[in-house]
Amino acid sequence: MKKVIMYFKSFITQLSLFIGVLMYICYAYMESNWGNSYLIAVCLFVGFAMPHYTKFSNYAEQKMAKITGKIFMGKIGRFVPQAIFNITVVYILTYAEVIHVENLNVVGGRVIAALLTTFASQGMQYVASELSNREKGNIYFNTALALCLSIVISALAALGIKWVQVLFVVCGIIFGTIGVLYGLYTDIKVSIAPKGGVGIFCGTFNPIHKSHIAILKKFIEDRELEKVYLHSTVVPKLHAKFLRDGIIRIKKMEDGMRVYERTEKADVNINYFITGNKFYEAKNRYIMLKESIREVGLEDKVEVLFLPDIYEKDGFYGVIDNIKKRNKGKKIHAMHGSDGGGMMVRGIYDASFGMWPYPVIRRDNVSATKIREGAKGMTLKSVDILMDKLKDSCKDNTMFNLNGNEYEVVNGIIYELDKSSEKVSI
Repeated sequence: MKKVIMYFKSFITQLSLFIGVLMYICYAYMESNWGNSYLIAVCLFVGFAMPHYTKFSNYAEQKMAKITGKIFMGKIGRFVPQAIFNITVVYILTYAEVIHVENLNVVGGRVIAALLTTFASQGMQYVASELSNREKGNIYFNTALALCLSIVISALAALGIKWVQVLFVVCGIIFGTIGVLYGLYTDIKVSIAPKGGVGIFCGTFNPIHKSHIAILKKFIEDRELEKVYLHSTVVPKLHAKFLRDGIIRIKKMEDGMRVYERTEKADVNINYFITGNKFYEAKNRYIMLKESIREVGLEDKVEVLFLPDIYEKDGFYGVIDNIKKRNKGKKIHAMHGSDGGGMMVRGIYDASFGMWPYPVIRRDNVSATKIREGAKGMTLKSVDILMDKLKDSCKDNTMFNLNGNEYEVVNGIIYELDKSSEKVSI
């Protein structure tokens, strides 16, 4: 019973039910089809199946993107099941005479109408996501508004309101271009990218491992880069917001890592920890990055940045703008992985405009999650030492030398010391 109560307390569940009711009202009101059993069945299905359908759509997009490293293929992974669903709904509602076929002929018929609905919906969700990335609302509320608006416009267009039909076609084309075709454009840029300039590699680096170094070297070689800038997340923007709102909390500090957990305010339909619930503190990841670059001799080619104030204000968008200002007139290349976190970063690159993506499809078994759980042999010697020192720091404060640099671990955070053994602010 508790699980049932939590399910219906979920914002996603309530949103889905609201969308089902809204859809029912929109289609039933104009021609008084309140008792149509087909309409009721479709709306009930939408209301109760939407949370599961959303998870499936997210999975399909992430799976296709992970396999191919392409934004467009990820969008196709989401687009296809949604288009099939929308086409099915349109045919059911026309068969049930909730929608008159002649009303759809104005927008190209049943299939075209369903595809325009899908294009518009995907585009609006893309805009909703971008606004939330820039802290204009949040992803779930923005997506709710996008879905509701899409349903209302689609329903009114299907019911034959002329000006809405024009708006519907325009929205389908514009938002389809934004949400789907822009991804194709940036995928094409991967194949025609020029040589030279500087590179950016943003990620969690939680922690940096051997695969990061291998793909970094290949990035520099393939694109003939003069320099690459590395910057890790500080506190991921969504986590920071969820912490402020009391939806997640820090359960404990463990070996230099924050271990997060959900609170009673958390939504049962939302995965708050896509990249895991354990995060090395940002300063620790910064030191791991710097020492890894020193160990492999890439200091002349790679600069590790740590811009917490800029990240706190504008996230990776601010970091990217900072790098652009440092390199005016130079080509900017942007590397990312094909996993869920990597494709999220790719979305930020694409929304920053003017960058040349460099996707990397991961096929090895190196995993930051496994490293955090104690797996050996996946990190460089420097990172192994730092992780061990963080484990030892639970006993007492630890001072040590690494690659000629003096460090101290205090309360699970690594501080770099100057010659007088004063902590250096990072």
